Amino acid sequence: MIYNNNPDRELVLTNPDNIYGLTSSLFFNWYKAQYHAYTYSPVLAMWTMADQGTSSWLNGGMYDLSSEPREEFNNSEEYDWKLITETYYHRMYANLSQANDVLFALKNGLEIGELNTNGKGEDTELVRAFSSFIQGLTLGYLGLTFDKSFIITENTDDPSVVEASPYNVVIDSAVVSLDKCIEICNNNSFTIPDDWINGSTYSNNELARLASSFAARLMVYGSRNATENEQVDWTKVLNYANNGIQRDLAPYMDNVTWYNHFFHYSVARDNWVRIDARIINMLDPSYPYRYPDLNSEPAPGIATSNDARLLSDFSYDGVCNFKPERGYYHYSNYEYTRYPYSFSNPGNVIDFSIAENELIKAEALFHTLAKNEAIDFINAGTRVTRGSLTLLDYSISDADFLKALFYERDIELIMTGYGIAFFDMRRRDMLQEGTPLHFPIPAEQLNVLDLPIYTFGGAANADGINTSDGGWFPTK
Repeated sequence: MIYNNNPDRELVLTNPDNIYGLTSSLFFNWYKAQYHAYTYSPVLAMWTMADQGTSSWLNGGMYDLSSEPREEFNNSEEYDWKLITETYYHRMYANLSQANDVLFALKNGLEIGELNTNGKGEDTELVRAFSSFIQGLTLGYLGLTFDKSFIITENTDDPSVVEASPYNVVIDSAVVSLDKCIEICNNNSFTIPDDWINGSTYSNNELARLASSFAARLMVYGSRNATENEQVDWTKVLNYANNGIQRDLAPYMDNVTWYNHFFHYSVARDNWVRIDARIINMLDPSYPYRYPDLNSEPAPGIATSNDARLLSDFSYDGVCNFKPERGYYHYSNYEYTRYPYSFSNPGNVIDFSIAENELIKAEALFHTLAKNEAIDFINAGTRVTRGSLTLLDYSISDADFLKALFYERDIELIMTGYGIAFFDMRRRDMLQEGTPLHFPIPAEQLNVLDLPIYTFGGAANADGINTSDGGWFPTK
């Protein structure tokens, strides 16, 4: 690994104020890696790879990674959009290194804040819990995104000799870190300042709930195919979800320091990325699931739906300025307009909703043979409260229940977290054939380590392990 500590590390690690300051920026750094600048994160490309968003523009690798038939991901230092994985990788490891430095300092006995009569700092456990939380998030999202990653913690003696571990082991390690956070929170009392997760304070109990929800999220979304999804420890997932969030995680985007480029380039710039016809077809089955070739077929027109969210969350635009020579299948007449945030309109942006936690809970109940309870959760949730759809009946088949559950996930969770649509399609074998199931370690890092360059994607590599051999087209 190339992430060695800075030369002045000893000075930083022995100064309580510096350690507190490092901790205060950890969530911001993690959030920045997910959403700051379309060129520095795969978030927009993954949205189009999942056929939830669609775009014919080259930016951020969207066109390359969502074109049909799917092609290999160009994992080279010469690739125009290499930074979507390279910068993401660098930012995540830089943040992991920072969290590890904090935890290393505490491990060596540094106390943070005013000392009590026992010589314990009043902020030590706050810092330890929050750093463990971010250590878990950072490792976890490396595990969700890449086929393998280097597990580096405060207990790693020499990072340079650590070998990469497969994604499932990385995610397991992340959950261990989140469990540490939960344990600390459950045995201490503190408040996370409102500028750490911008705009909201978090009590120790609320941080424990947030860590529990993220643990559930990582365990579920880490599956690379339907077989792995069945093998998830759903009892453990249910326990995490039951102890999960009771309010949305929604940092405030002030558009000065905190930005969300995912929203900016898909909402404010509504001609960059639009909603794929796959989603509109779910809302209105008479609507084409694939946008027609306008050389020989008419445009599809305005959709109608029994789901109230078609009108509340989506807007129709009869003009699409995508490039026809790149394929009409990229076209869309629908924009996602549910949320008001843009670069000209600061506001809170949901990154983990209560609705998502409840849907994870419902899925876990189904997999732990409590289907009727799962149906109750769906009926009490956004399917009815926002969609005004009919209640699911207890006699519904397993297949139809899962169809309803993932319908809800596809409609309700749009743009409420990094990669959700991609992870959901991945774990159901529904990514188009040839779509990479994860990204390789970036070529720059492989060259530094003198390791062979490798990649995934393309129909010729469709093994269902690293590259999708499934798909979602009804005719497939």
